[in-house]
Amino acid sequence: MQFDNVVIIEDNHRNYYPLSISTPLSDLIIGGLRYYEHVALWLMNLGYDVNIYVVTRDYLARYWQGIADSILSKLNLKYSVRYIHNIEDISGTTLWIYTSLIPQIDVLNKLIVNTRTEAEIKCNDKVLLSITNGRETGAKDVINNCDLPVANGIWSIIKWNTELLRSNSKYLVKIIGDKTVDSDVSSNAIIDERAGNVIAINTIIEPLTYIKGPSLLGPGSRVLPHAYIREGTVLYMNNAVGGEVKNSIVDMHSLKEHFSYLGDSYVGRWVNIGAGSVTSNLKNTIGIIRYMGIDTGMIKLGSIIGDWVKVGINTSIMSGKYIGQGSSVIGLIRKDVPPFSMCVNNDCERFRIEKVVEVYRRFVELRRVHANENEEALIKAVYEASLHEPPP
Repeated sequence: MQFDNVVIIEDNHRNYYPLSISTPLSDLIIGGLRYYEHVALWLMNLGYDVNIYVVTRDYLARYWQGIADSILSKLNLKYSVRYIHNIEDISGTTLWIYTSLIPQIDVLNKLIVNTRTEAEIKCNDKVLLSITNGRETGAKDVINNCDLPVANGIWSIIKWNTELLRSNSKYLVKIIGDKTVDSDVSSNAIIDERAGNVIAINTIIEPLTYIKGPSLLGPGSRVLPHAYIREGTVLYMNNAVGGEVKNSIVDMHSLKEHFSYLGDSYVGRWVNIGAGSVTSNLKNTIGIIRYMGIDTGMIKLGSIIGDWVKVGINTSIMSGKYIGQGSSVIGLIRKDVPPFSMCVNNDCERFRIEKVVEVYRRFVELRRVHANENEEALIKAVYEASLHEPPP
């Protein structure tokens, strides 16, 4: 089936708090790539050249395009994505994909073969995908299918990350031609691909590291000596990592250089994790972990760490807790930390926006890159949003 547009629609963004107030759901990373990149990769493998639109909140639509790079663009792969606040300019046959649908390419291939125009696929009351001839998202033929991989919140990204990385990596390798691209891999590094591909793109892997697949090590990243990189690890771009990492996603320009443990966690952009800091991903009771009071059904869930966060040395973050954007924390973190907080243990006070921007500029200088005006504007917009959008 051919279509003119693909539109990705954010679904239930409140369950992705706090990451969702600074990142469109389409740009959260799962399985090694941003959500929309999986869709673009799928279209490339089909040989389709269509417009991809992302419908998101107004302030994110304004600032995001000038901030976040992508692995596919670094590989010089051609695709088009636009961030919009409404769908008035969209016409023609359109495939609507809701972010509650995990973008597993094998699943998308089956759905597109078996779905007619003017059809809508749902799981109970949750719309997952539809095909229409106009800008209206509704369709006449409704199909209920709850056997599809579905995301219910940020915890689902952690739940599905390793499996999606394993299943979709073969499509990425097919497009780029190799698992190792422009990378410097030490002969003393151990690469274990018995459980999945280890993809390295313009990455430095230093001596005496152990890397298990599936994992993806993105452009400008470094794996430091003696690091233990376990299955499901994603270093998206310009990261440096040491110690132990397992089933965790690290977004652009973030560092975890020292010996510590990061497990079943999500780390946003421009984050620094100090030496000896640990994310707990398992309760002593081996019980189900709740996130923002919601039963995740998971016994392993680490930390959700927002953009621009700084984690001090020897900090311990308890299972299923989040650190909101722009916060600075140290000590034992037993409760969720609101965005833009300064915390010693869980004794917190509000971080002034001027100081947050100043810390961002210092970190940019430390990383030897240039500050981004859109990034600074986004920090201020997210600060305002955090005042008016409390946790669910």
